[in-house]
Amino acid sequence: MPLTDVAGNRALIASLAAELTRRPSHAYLFAGPRGVGKATVAGGLAQSILCERAQGPSFCCNPVQCPTRTAPQTTTSRRNSTSAAPRCACCNGCVQVALGVHHDFNSIARQPNRSEVLIEQVRDLIGRLGIRPSRGPRRVAIIDDAETLNLPAQNALLKTLEEPPGDTIIFMITQSERALLDTIRSRMRPVRFAPLTPSEIAAVLTVKAKADPARANTLALLARGSVAHGLALAEGDEPPVKELLKALGEAATLDFASIQPLVQNCFGAREQAIDNFELIARLFEEMLCFRLLKTEPAATDAAAQLITAMANRFDPKTMAELAEAALAAASAVTEMANSRLQAEQFFLMAGRALRG
Repeated sequence: MPLTDVAGNRALIASLAAELTRRPSHAYLFAGPRGVGKATVAGGLAQSILCERAQGPSFCCNPVQCPTRTAPQTTTSRRNSTSAAPRCACCNGCVQVALGVHHDFNSIARQPNRSEVLIEQVRDLIGRLGIRPSRGPRRVAIIDDAETLNLPAQNALLKTLEEPPGDTIIFMITQSERALLDTIRSRMRPVRFAPLTPSEIAAVLTVKAKADPARANTLALLARGSVAHGLALAEGDEPPVKELLKALGEAATLDFASIQPLVQNCFGAREQAIDNFELIARLFEEMLCFRLLKTEPAATDAAAQLITAMANRFDPKTMAELAEAALAAASAVTEMANSRLQAEQFFLMAGRALRG
């Protein structure tokens, strides 16, 4: 089954594939964090329906390894790069779905430099769904970035969801179910994707980002359960693991003035602060696992030595409380709290906790 190569949510994916071969719903709402495979799974399921060689779970295309999945989408760049791309053994149906040119497959998403999916895109999609499939057994549609659908666009979809054509399946993909109207959600079968585990993300990073195992494990701790976020981290600067560990080790002696350089360098920007607060929580988790379960830290050698040394110094209850405080600070920054103020408060509180 090709979709078994998708990282994480294996039982959910297998259940969906089996459902589509028995009695599929007319519309599915794929909800979950960004970068956990929702769009990849929706595309794979579309191929399982429209494959011309083996419909169902054993469809011939592999949506992870097929080169058409990474082929440029512009006509000029595709023409220039096709000859260099490895030729796949997929059928015409699978390749056309992967490239978005299949007659019975339609996909819309938020366009570049746009803040929402346009109502014109939705109306065009509705018109296409009214046409009977010409090659496959069904017409399949994917609506990505559904949380950006404005109210007129959602209302335009209601009639299609209430009275769908009998030969159509719609996959709607969103990061936030609450952004959608109750009337939209109630007419779709909800499918909730869980965040990936650090080990699942690390496995992807070693293959796609060519990261060595130690670096992949470190980045996976920061990825917030998202492969997309992990890959973005792999392309960016190295996370400040040693700097944060050093600050935590010295927190008992730090005062307001001495923590300012760290606050400026590691918590100045909102996304940076969220990443680093979650990294702190992960580091304390590694310390607790080493202290209580005797598991080796998933970090580089230098960082692993600091983690083990601090795990032996700190009280487990204190480490658990500080991990919880770091996650609370990350949540506060996500809700637009001042990132530097949160960092100052956290390290001052950590100092008090470690002193006594």
